Amino acid sequence: MKITPEQEYAISVRIIQSDAEAIYSLMKSERDSIFAMEIIPYYALFVQSLQEFSGKNLLPETEALKIKDIRNHLKVYADAFGKSKKRVLSVDAEQDEIFKSKLKFDFLRDWNIHLNLGTYWTNDHHIVGNTQQLASFLDVNNISTPESKKKNYELGYQLGSFVASTRKELSQSLDIPIIERKISSVKIDYYYDLNTNKHNPFFVRNESKELSLFCLHLLCNMNFVKYFVRPLFADGNTWTLRIEYIVTYYTFRALKRLKNHCDNNPNIKINSNGIDAILSAGNGLFQSKFRNAMMHYGLKGECILSLEYINKPFYGIVESCFDGMDYQTFLRSLHKLTDSIIDYLETYFNSASVQLTHF
Repeated sequence: MKITPEQEYAISVRIIQSDAEAIYSLMKSERDSIFAMEIIPYYALFVQSLQEFSGKNLLPETEALKIKDIRNHLKVYADAFGKSKKRVLSVDAEQDEIFKSKLKFDFLRDWNIHLNLGTYWTNDHHIVGNTQQLASFLDVNNISTPESKKKNYELGYQLGSFVASTRKELSQSLDIPIIERKISSVKIDYYYDLNTNKHNPFFVRNESKELSLFCLHLLCNMNFVKYFVRPLFADGNTWTLRIEYIVTYYTFRALKRLKNHCDNNPNIKINSNGIDAILSAGNGLFQSKFRNAMMHYGLKGECILSLEYINKPFYGIVESCFDGMDYQTFLRSLHKLTDSIIDYLETYFNSASVQLTHF
């Protein structure tokens, strides 16, 4: 007996409700400003995917366009490396000018004594974010100005209102799912500032600026998911599965694009063997049917639901897409790939050399 379109729709709605409850849980508990900025693309993904599912904009046009742009940031580094390189250098140059302009005397601008990149860390030396990346995906020149803080607050208010109204509407006709948390809240306590125009021992290989920053942004995305998003919920939470899968996929694709670029430009030396191992390990995890289910809520006509597996975790979508592989086995495979990508990216940096400062 096949799954009916009505059943597909009902399951899509239940998945939406579960994700809304997970996000709402975070919005109630998380007060750290850096975490709040870094999590915005994943909130935006929920909002944009739900709008696509409904077939209409549920927010004013200005906010809807901004949220769509922020959602698209998740895949920005998976473009051809030449395009990613231009974006990375453009943001770096823009931030460089902003921080030069803050120097008290004009003649100091040529001395190259300013700092133009702030980085955020865990207490055990894992980098989880940086100011250039935040400025890029939030579309603000300086994330610390009162104007930017107001802009981010208004965006957060729109996202929060959307999530709250969604869960309230769904709870009127559906039982509220239980969301299990492992820890109640997180805090990003450490930072390190540097000048990207100078040699810094943090960049261990003396690679080009664009390659170093490109890998840095990828590593920040991956580490934020591993060290802050994944631990918040009980293992198996489907919203964190969605986030980790999407971030890992686009990082996987970015590394593939980087390798292709370097293969065609022999003067650029990277550890190709490391990327080859990642590509080999990840090929089987990123088949298109499951990937579409991670990026979008509409399951109708996707042929990823089966009555045979419907009572399994996540409605048996994993089993249906991966020849019966169970949810926990798939989750362990994804975690393993995530960790191997992080291990590779960390070879570009010397985190032990960084003297962290507490906020």
